[in-house]
Amino acid sequence: MITGYIVMAVLAIVFLSISSIIANKFSGEGVDDFVAGGRKVPFGLVTSSVMVSWLWAITVIGSSEQGMVLGISGGLNYAVGSMLPFFIFIPLVLTLRKKMPKCTIFVEFIKVRYSAGLSRIFIIFALLLTLYILLSQGMGVGVVFHTIFGVPYKVAAAVPILIVAFYISKAGLKGSIVNDFIMFIIISIIMLITIPIILKHFGMNAIYNGMLDAATNQSNPNYNPDVLNLFSKSGHNYGLVCIIVCMGQILLDQGYYSKAISTASSKKLLLAYVIGTIFAWMPVPLLCGNVIGSVGVSLGLGSDVLSSASDIAPYVYHVVFGSGLGSILFILMIFMAGLSTGGDVLSGAQSICTVDIYKKYINKEATEADQVKFGKRMTIVIGVVMAVVAMFFEGRSLVSIDVMTGILFAAPCAAFVIGVFWKRVSTRVAAASIFIGIISGVIAYVMIPNPDINYVVGNLCSLIVPIIVIVAGSLIENYEFDFQKLMDYEPDHKVNV
Repeated sequence: MITGYIVMAVLAIVFLSISSIIANKFSGEGVDDFVAGGRKVPFGLVTSSVMVSWLWAITVIGSSEQGMVLGISGGLNYAVGSMLPFFIFIPLVLTLRKKMPKCTIFVEFIKVRYSAGLSRIFIIFALLLTLYILLSQGMGVGVVFHTIFGVPYKVAAAVPILIVAFYISKAGLKGSIVNDFIMFIIISIIMLITIPIILKHFGMNAIYNGMLDAATNQSNPNYNPDVLNLFSKSGHNYGLVCIIVCMGQILLDQGYYSKAISTASSKKLLLAYVIGTIFAWMPVPLLCGNVIGSVGVSLGLGSDVLSSASDIAPYVYHVVFGSGLGSILFILMIFMAGLSTGGDVLSGAQSICTVDIYKKYINKEATEADQVKFGKRMTIVIGVVMAVVAMFFEGRSLVSIDVMTGILFAAPCAAFVIGVFWKRVSTRVAAASIFIGIISGVIAYVMIPNPDINYVVGNLCSLIVPIIVIVAGSLIENYEFDFQKLMDYEPDHKVNV
């Protein structure tokens, strides 16, 4: 336990020191520089930041869990399903940059395109997403520190959230992106070193034979006839839900818009997001799901060893490396994944608080300096609240919580995406689509008794029903939005376009 506290303290000192250096070196002038990096961040920094921002603690832990629960289809569907929504986001943000060049946060678009009332609803969704993502990162780090070093879960879950809140408060978006680059290098090195060692330790033949036993031996604790089936129905169901869940998590996360807006050009934005997701991020869940998850299956681990399947990744690292250097490297990887993802979503929330909430609803006479100060303070407030909340989620499955959020966060996506491209969508139709989508998703989940399918149908309803409502309602209504209003938009702060 003492080793765990020492590791946590060292990491806290290192990251907070880095944030102080970054904040001093890259101190900006005004709102746009603080929340959008002056719109001239280099391609390489954005690419690495996209990778580590999407590399949640749950990416390592959750993909390993699905590899153990679903077999080889689990890791594959986790990777593909979590990556595909970026190919809705990329054309969306490219179009948004073109049609509304002085947009800083996506709720500005909602306000101009629809109404101030609907923009407030999207602010609520964005802030709820921030709270959820911070919770999941705290849970992931908490599980790992508790499993490997015996640090009490409550301490291990709360401290990382507090650290990320303080460094984002101080450094802003630009500091977050530079920090992400450092984490990208370290995480990549750790993966390249530890995965081959795990494979060598257990042996590929032994892993395969253990999985074969799990597929054929009904007395095996991990019995699953489809464990070696790459195209299993359960795997595809999970992959479909992954797409829907991640759709909301990506489209409502202001952090990704901030990175996209901060990129020096649209061409570099496109390359950064394609390389950052397909070539840098996707190999991580594929390796974790199909190496760590497969090891868990082959060992025949049951509830007598693991409190939940979420524990498989820290368990495997502990078995292979003990409490030595290898386990510290794993801790470092999860810690950085949690910090980078938490930093991304917190910097997004910071942008919304800085650009919109303070100036529009609290102090309309605020200067840009006042706005930045408020954004920094709210970052710490959010971090402290979620550090406390994370303490009470010990023993919960990360993946099961993640799946349930899809019903909530998928519903607003249609109004946002379609509204960027189609002028026929009115505010009334957009708002109706959101609420009908959530209600239909919840009803489907509650009314369907089969636990293997209710979450799939619930998520599908939350995503597809709003699309139907928008298309039908827009064809019935006689409404057309003037997209020139987006081009003419002038924000309250100076923008470096």
